[in-house]
Amino acid sequence: MRKLIAMIVLMGTGQFALSQVTIFGIVQDSASHKPLPNTLITLGNNSLIANEKGEFSIPNLPLGKHTIYIHHVGCNAVYLDVYLNIDTLITIYLPHHLHSLTEIVTRANTHKNIHVHLEEEVSQKKLEHLAAVSIADALQDVNGVHFLRTGTSIAKPLINGMHSDRISIINDDNKQEGQQWGREHAPEIDPLSAGSLQLLKGASTLQFGGDAMGGVIRLLPAIFDDSSYHRLSVLTKLTTNTNGGLIGVKYDTYNEKMALGQRFVVNIKRNGDGQTPIYTLSNTGFHQRSGSYYGLLRRAKHEWSWNASYFEQKLGILFSSHSSNLTDLKKALASDTPLIIKPFTYTIASPSQQIYHYTAKLKWKYTSNFLGEINTSYTIQNNQRREFDNHRGKDEAALDLNLWTHQFNSWSVKSVHQFRLHFGAMGEWQQHTFQGRYFIPNYVRYKSGIFALLTLYKPRYFMEAGLRYDNQNISTFRYQKDVLLNEHFRYSGWSANWSGWVKVNEDIKTYFSLATRMRSPAINELFSDGLHHGSAALEFGSLTLQKERVYSISSAVHYIHNRLRFQWEPYVHYFQNFIYLKPSGETQLSIRGAFPVFNYVQTKARFLGSDLDVQYRLNSHWSAQCMASFLYVKDIQNDRYVYGIPSQRIKGELKYTIIDKMSLRNGNFKLGVQYVARQDRVEIDEDFAGSPPSFVLFHTEIGAYYKNTPLYFSTGINNLWNTSYRDYMNRYRYYADDLGRDFYITINYIF
Repeated sequence: MRKLIAMIVLMGTGQFALSQVTIFGIVQDSASHKPLPNTLITLGNNSLIANEKGEFSIPNLPLGKHTIYIHHVGCNAVYLDVYLNIDTLITIYLPHHLHSLTEIVTRANTHKNIHVHLEEEVSQKKLEHLAAVSIADALQDVNGVHFLRTGTSIAKPLINGMHSDRISIINDDNKQEGQQWGREHAPEIDPLSAGSLQLLKGASTLQFGGDAMGGVIRLLPAIFDDSSYHRLSVLTKLTTNTNGGLIGVKYDTYNEKMALGQRFVVNIKRNGDGQTPIYTLSNTGFHQRSGSYYGLLRRAKHEWSWNASYFEQKLGILFSSHSSNLTDLKKALASDTPLIIKPFTYTIASPSQQIYHYTAKLKWKYTSNFLGEINTSYTIQNNQRREFDNHRGKDEAALDLNLWTHQFNSWSVKSVHQFRLHFGAMGEWQQHTFQGRYFIPNYVRYKSGIFALLTLYKPRYFMEAGLRYDNQNISTFRYQKDVLLNEHFRYSGWSANWSGWVKVNEDIKTYFSLATRMRSPAINELFSDGLHHGSAALEFGSLTLQKERVYSISSAVHYIHNRLRFQWEPYVHYFQNFIYLKPSGETQLSIRGAFPVFNYVQTKARFLGSDLDVQYRLNSHWSAQCMASFLYVKDIQNDRYVYGIPSQRIKGELKYTIIDKMSLRNGNFKLGVQYVARQDRVEIDEDFAGSPPSFVLFHTEIGAYYKNTPLYFSTGINNLWNTSYRDYMNRYRYYADDLGRDFYITINYIF
């Protein structure tokens, strides 16, 4: 089984039994070989909990084949087949660190020999427990990851204060391509279709591009079991704040004889208007539908996979963010409550957005003892974004953006002793067209890139060096005073990264990364001209923008000893030609209403920050965790602060692990608190409203399996005390408060 690293040692303990035998077992962590106490062991009608030493025994078993069910908090459930004809001792090594339910950090490592020692990811089980239908849902518990929000339903991840084109979303091995340049354009992908989600940093991310300055978020398909099976799982979630609901169905099947696996996933989510503690956030409803199919076929040294996915989203834009005149806009920016408040409804009216994303992919992998592992993939994506305003009919989009992307990737991996060479190339063709009002031009873009990674692994240290060259050619087409302009832009450059770790002793491991990366200006940064509908702002680009260059130094210290776990990750990024959207401090009246004005500008900037994570196990049931993020960003060229940077944040959580109590097993109860400081590092003369005050939010949750069944449930409360607040990182903070108290329940059952 691929999710289990298990070594079974069979030992005769005496004479053969005539009809009954006893199985003795020890469960240990595969990385540290330390015992995993409180592991649930089920064999037939026998169910028990491993003791503090990870030991268990089940007597009076009949001879023959048995299936053992093994589950530990933080690991995927595992089924292990054993054949018993004598008293037997088994030692089971679980990859506990691979499936931590409390954090994700993946340091630059692609070496298979040490994969299990470094990589920690959000497992498929965690994604299902979170009912994660968005990247934001999946990453909500990750220290150092914040979100750029637009209203109640749109959230984009920020890593080290960077977002949008500086964060790459990778679906297996191809880059997710949509209108990701928009601050209010969330990734059009459903994490519930994936098997796991990773956050990658370091040299290995150069495989996916040189522009991933903040990091890479990678979604990987779930791995099929080795033996034949059929599995159906149903997921549902209900929330009270938006009176919303989610239902998802996943069907997995694998035929061992044919070596063929198939997976079907369908998810539907619907929310009504959000509610603050005082009023309704009118026209903030949200509808989402997604589906995917994934297939895998193995033949000798060949492996073929194919998949297709569909993603649809319709979301309302807060009524009060669109004003018809400058007087109303001024009132809206100064008011404590929205100027437009209507009764709750599921109906989504104009202004609104509708997004469609289609993906189809073919992939081939060949494994050779001489050539190593060779991979080739072709992906086609279509993204359509339609924006509706109050000046046209409900069925006629004011702006219709259509993006086609064709991607070809090929790479090879060859290991020789402690060295590993990983190299490859990519090519991309992209065409964008629009209908309706102008915001960005039609264009055709060609991208190509080559990369090489060399890794060295030793038991006490690991080094990885990477080099990448990217080239991009853009041809744009737009009218200016009835004259068709055809303009050409070319950007190219090198990116390099050296990263690794050193094992100081059994408890301490230090990481480091030195990098320089290049990013070309996005099409909106060059050409934006007018109303950006979802952001409720007038945005203007600049053709004078040059490519970005960043120089980064980051490190980390990870300390794990007995009950204490400590992680500290400082970093510094120095940008040449840093591009960001700067508020002008002015408002402007257009034919579609009055809106704040923002301009894309370029400067030299310094990002200085650190992320801290401390966990302590108080006893066998209780544990405590504290996470903090600090970030200071400065425009060092003009000695000014940079707009849109998250403030300092601290989160704490007290958790009780449920082993076996009141019919509940392998779960936990959590009580958490989050403090978000006021963002004081702003320029008063730039923004359209002052920074919101600091706030404190509490949340609580209990989740567990019911008895010995595959039924998992969780229920909790967000914003426990129904606090009124506005988050600086929410674009709609200008017009309304954030969400109030929200009760939710999630149920997941596997048939």
